[in-house]
Amino acid sequence: MLAATENKQGHQEPDSVWWRRTLQVVGLILLLRLISLWFNSTELFFDEAQYWDWGKEPAFGYFSKPPMLGWIIGLFTSVCGDGEFCVRLASPILHTCTALLLYKIAERMFDPRTAFWSALLYITLPAVTLSSTLISTDVPLLFFWSLALLALLRLESDDQLSDAILLGVALGAGLMSKYAMIYFVPCTILYCLLVPERPHLLKRRNFWIAMLVAFICVLPNIIWNMQNQFITASHTGENIGWGSGFPHFRAFAEFFFSQFGVFGPITFGIFLAAAVRLPVEGMTRAQRFLLCFSIPVIAIICFQALMSKAYANWAAVTYIAATVLVADLMVNTIPEFWRRLTLPIHLGVFAVIATAVMFSRPGQIPLPEDIKPFERMQGAREISEAAADQISAGDYAVILTDDRRLSALMNYYLRDFDIPKRAWQSRDVPRDHFQLVKSYKADPIAPVFFITDNHNPARIIGNFADAELLGQVEPSAGETDSVWFYALKGYGSIAADDNTNSQ
Repeated sequence: MLAATENKQGHQEPDSVWWRRTLQVVGLILLLRLISLWFNSTELFFDEAQYWDWGKEPAFGYFSKPPMLGWIIGLFTSVCGDGEFCVRLASPILHTCTALLLYKIAERMFDPRTAFWSALLYITLPAVTLSSTLISTDVPLLFFWSLALLALLRLESDDQLSDAILLGVALGAGLMSKYAMIYFVPCTILYCLLVPERPHLLKRRNFWIAMLVAFICVLPNIIWNMQNQFITASHTGENIGWGSGFPHFRAFAEFFFSQFGVFGPITFGIFLAAAVRLPVEGMTRAQRFLLCFSIPVIAIICFQALMSKAYANWAAVTYIAATVLVADLMVNTIPEFWRRLTLPIHLGVFAVIATAVMFSRPGQIPLPEDIKPFERMQGAREISEAAADQISAGDYAVILTDDRRLSALMNYYLRDFDIPKRAWQSRDVPRDHFQLVKSYKADPIAPVFFITDNHNPARIIGNFADAELLGQVEPSAGETDSVWFYALKGYGSIAADDNTNSQ
């Protein structure tokens, strides 16, 4: 006999109906997002271009992040091609898969109706809508965090070896996506300590098998870091940036209020109210579980913001459990008014962003002069087209850049030129991925086509016997005002090095 769930009118509906509805709704949203992505006219952000470059050279680690996203992009572009659409294609697909995982989590914890609204809330979150137009490390992180949550629920109730292995793989893959996955461990420990009435998870052999599997999964990245002087950990530490000036109230306020945009104004408000009231007024075991996997993360990032800074997406994993919690409250506790008000807001944001990215080029959308939402994602095509003209007119053995942003974008937009791309390393310690693996000084071939946005690159061209200014381009849009092109020959013929400039 099929299980059934009672709706608000008291009618019984088979549970399978909610799953079909979920597949239909999130499938339709995915289709709309794929159409929007196909017509997306934004250029790759330089981080996206860098991730594409990772995908072309698979490794167990990279300068600033673990390798999972590079592997994913490499897989998609190997099948689909190297256009912007294919580079970003994994994003809406993985977000859709994450929404379906939330359905399964909420179905196990509550009921299919709550599960439907959990998936619908997630897939329409403002941050997910924006993220689906880009590709970032948060995309696989959220997927594997959701998979780990589901596996942990199954392990707690059934204690099966298969669930332990699934949990370990999800944890390991999450860590290979972004180190923020490590928050899952203290959240799990907190939950175990707060819910002692069942056989304690921390005392189960299968739980520790899961931890061992996770360690084995992430071990290649640990070894890569050991071989590279733990450069990723060092870079992560620099991003944390604790120093003088504590507390940073402005950074805290910027981060905190940005969460109303990330999670949605009503959903974040409901989550905050639940975080304050449920521990005092009483909560179910399921609600306690969801609070344990949401409050600690956002609390840690709020503290980080007070200590230094925190970007809006740093607490992204908070909203996996928080989405299910808010859906439960909206469906089973608070007035239906809030759910009816939330969905139009989220769908409105979805429509605006989906349309905006299709008409992102300057002048296509009539906006005031000082409002430029895509400023950081413009200019690279103009620069690369001007550079391509210069490169085609000469005979160069290498393309050289001196800035991570230019290195990433020129590697991508000049990919049709079968010429090695190299980065100038101005210090003994590499400062970015390109300096680490594509340093010009490690292989100083010539003649060089040099691209720079530095109006006075004397400390670089002074290392060459012959330097000729070929031209300049001033992009009509974007953050870069001017870019200069040089032809360089005779590296090392003059005993000058910009290392002396940093002493």
